[in-house]
Amino acid sequence: MTFTVTNQKPVVLDAVHTITCTGDYDPMAAIGRTIVEPLLTPLNPASPAAIADATGRALGPADITDLLLACAGDTIDAAAEQSMKELLGQTLVNFDQTTPLPVGELFAAQAGRRHKLPAPVPGKVVYTAREDVIPAAKALLSGTSDAGQFFASLAFAYHPDTLGFWFETGTVFDDFKTWLAQQAQMIGPALPAATTKLLGDFAGLSLQGLTESLLLRQDDSDNNEELSFARLIVHMLMQFLQQQRARSQAAGTQIIAGVLPFTVGELFCPKSLVFVNAEAHARARPNKVTAEWGIINQSLASPVKVLSHRNLSKLTAMHRATARAQAQAVAQARNAGRPTSRSAQVVFRKQPPTKVDLFSALTRVLKRMGKVNRSQNIFRKSRTTFLKANRRDPDDFNKAGRITSVSYMPDLHVYVDTSGSITEANYQEAVLMLIKIAKKLNVNLYFNSFSHVLSQETLLRVENKSITQIWQEFRKVPKVDGGTDYLQIWNYINASAVRRRRLSLVITDFEWRVPGTREDHPKNLYYAPCSAMDWNSMVRSAKHFAKAMKHIDPAIAQRLLGMIV
Repeated sequence: MTFTVTNQKPVVLDAVHTITCTGDYDPMAAIGRTIVEPLLTPLNPASPAAIADATGRALGPADITDLLLACAGDTIDAAAEQSMKELLGQTLVNFDQTTPLPVGELFAAQAGRRHKLPAPVPGKVVYTAREDVIPAAKALLSGTSDAGQFFASLAFAYHPDTLGFWFETGTVFDDFKTWLAQQAQMIGPALPAATTKLLGDFAGLSLQGLTESLLLRQDDSDNNEELSFARLIVHMLMQFLQQQRARSQAAGTQIIAGVLPFTVGELFCPKSLVFVNAEAHARARPNKVTAEWGIINQSLASPVKVLSHRNLSKLTAMHRATARAQAQAVAQARNAGRPTSRSAQVVFRKQPPTKVDLFSALTRVLKRMGKVNRSQNIFRKSRTTFLKANRRDPDDFNKAGRITSVSYMPDLHVYVDTSGSITEANYQEAVLMLIKIAKKLNVNLYFNSFSHVLSQETLLRVENKSITQIWQEFRKVPKVDGGTDYLQIWNYINASAVRRRRLSLVITDFEWRVPGTREDHPKNLYYAPCSAMDWNSMVRSAKHFAKAMKHIDPAIAQRLLGMIV
């Protein structure tokens, strides 16, 4: 259809509108004021604007409204779409009538055209969080662009069928809640009890994350009663935006909140609301932004939406819960056949570990931790090569030379239990076992003794020393006594990034009562049994320790070196 438009001033449509929350609910009047009437703004006020179709028939407000509503149905009316796009292309300042976007997204098309953003085309023109949404949010915060670019980037990237409102920060959203509470207090007894209850729940919402969303209606005829929460909240949001605009214009400051009219239908009779934190979008990771809007779209597409008339219904609650459940199911499927609580299903050795067992366990852990830039644990590897001359006979090219490479493994830090339950014989046996292991590893190590207090840290020089010399060094280290407390070791390790990178080993009898609080167990901390003690008693204490540690580290039994099969 071809339209002839005369004496019409091209306009920019403003999505901010006000539908009264009292009396009958009439969104059609708001559609007329927001879209239809502006399209008939005269260029010369002395005479009205005129729009005629191909037959010369004049189109009035009712005709334009009917054409617009034909484009807002559940299915696409191709003829109505083409006609309305042609009309909008002639009457709007920023609208491309060849846009692939449906008329229902006319506000997004208008914003995109204004900011010279090409319309999204699957496989050809794609908008992403990294390249479009996050930069637009940063531009909005910095004042180098208005909200139109941020809105268009969100609409073009995700196309959510909802009504959105953006707030510069979570604090601005809190300001709106405060203002809303004041307005509700002024209305007072006129508010229905259900609305008052929902307003109270709304006051508890927070917008510190990327979005918050609410479900308002099951369909267009739901929750349209006078002063219902669905009508009141949208009415107050629009009033708040109008006041903010007036203040920013008077003070010459930046606008801090606005509307996101993703679709025409949701703008005037929204079934859901999405509140958007612009600052959070500007500082978020792209995959987090994409995942957030993915959940919103999944929730909007769900055929089942649970709406309560007594409590606030969050739009994405069901899908977030489903996502968590699916993640747990995937984890369970991956771990099929594996024990779900390794600390509760491990098998302990029937005999105490030998020095070889502990050496193998420590070596395995060190290899898992990988190499570091520098440490006391120096690892030298020598190999033959013809690229280097033989040192004994450098002129004989048939004899290979030798290259020695140096790498570093994580430092070893040992904490030996010297509490009252550990006898002198137990201590000496534990230290001698440790010396032999350190001697075999040929590394210097850090050492503390502990009870309910921790001795001063000492670096023991083990490399290239005899066992007797090393033992003399150990005897110089002060040995504390008293009760047993592992928590001080955890705090001591966690307090230093250097100590967190070490392989820490506690040699103990496991006689410790685990606290009921959730503590931070160091990642690289392991435990080994003290020597020369009754093995059955040791296993009983270790089992009790593993079970009691479930709330802190369910897999703690895997850290008991030399004790499990």
